Amino acid sequence: MTEGEAATNGHKAEGEQSGDLSVKIVRQIQYYFGDYNLPRDKFLRQEIKNDDGWIPLDTMLKFKRLATLTTDKAVITTALKDATECFMEVDDGNEKIRRSPSQPLPAQGEEELREEALKRTVYCKGFPKDGSTTLDKLLEYFKKYGPYETVLMRYFFSKEEKKQGFKGSVLVVFRTEEKAKEFKELSEVTYEGTNLLRKWYADYMEEKKKEIEERKARKEAKKKMNQQDDGDKEALEKIEEMELPKGTFLHFSGLPEGGDASREDVKAALGDNAEQCAWVDYSIGKTEGYLRLKEEESNKTVFEKHSGKIKVKDVEVELRLVEGEEEEAQLKKMREARSRARVNSLGKKRRMGGGRGGAFKKRRT
Repeated sequence: MTEGEAATNGHKAEGEQSGDLSVKIVRQIQYYFGDYNLPRDKFLRQEIKNDDGWIPLDTMLKFKRLATLTTDKAVITTALKDATECFMEVDDGNEKIRRSPSQPLPAQGEEELREEALKRTVYCKGFPKDGSTTLDKLLEYFKKYGPYETVLMRYFFSKEEKKQGFKGSVLVVFRTEEKAKEFKELSEVTYEGTNLLRKWYADYMEEKKKEIEERKARKEAKKKMNQQDDGDKEALEKIEEMELPKGTFLHFSGLPEGGDASREDVKAALGDNAEQCAWVDYSIGKTEGYLRLKEEESNKTVFEKHSGKIKVKDVEVELRLVEGEEEEAQLKKMREARSRARVNSLGKKRRMGGGRGGAFKKRRT
């Protein structure tokens, strides 16, 4: 069963009004046969070739999200027939449905459709990951920003827990490029009090591609460095020059001088965001320090979620965004720390006999 859905088995889900259910059914079926999904759905594209576009409802009920709404064919056909804005048709026997021939797919090829849709797609991040975010809630939320084709929740799979998790980000495909631009250029968009990070999906993909390339370059530089007996200054310089993610630092202050709060206490004060914390730059007894988060531009999201304050061992601590020259100083400090760690690692390797002239070098006889 999909998150946020309840199986109806031919009846209304508990607390579900008939009209609400009909809207969800029509919306889901039109998504399957819509301009965005149909060109990408190989199974449906093959099926519509078999019978002049008609698809048996028995086949449609194999789609999990539709089946969790209802398994009653009469409920589905009634919803489609009664819908005022619907491009779907029901056959005379109420056993099949199809996209109306009067509203065919755009004439472009699959690749052209993908590129065109990409221009209307906005990446949004900042939604709760605690299971409270459902597709139905998101579909309702984005209505106020204009007509859209679909909202896609982004998931990851945890190998350790062997289950799927919501990334806290979605893709919104608007019906027109103009509507997408309007939404993207709004001064602020909030969800449950949290300001959403918004980017063109094309820009987001380009950034991710660059991150992968940089990660690969770092890995190759480390490998090269470890293969050198006397270290590799050039490799170290490459690592230092790697672009580090920005928008990841938060400053905290207000702890009592000489107190016993630890780094772990500060990290734990972030609650659900603790897993996003990569490092705490702080020493016991100090009144302030820095938090470094893992993901780019995540400091604003975390700052707003906690309303600029966290409680460390019952002491209210002020948070502040780290930007501009202060951020550059923290990034420089981070690069220098990494370089020292690499140098120390090489020195230890040589002392252990990992290079020429090490402890295990054979003596001449």
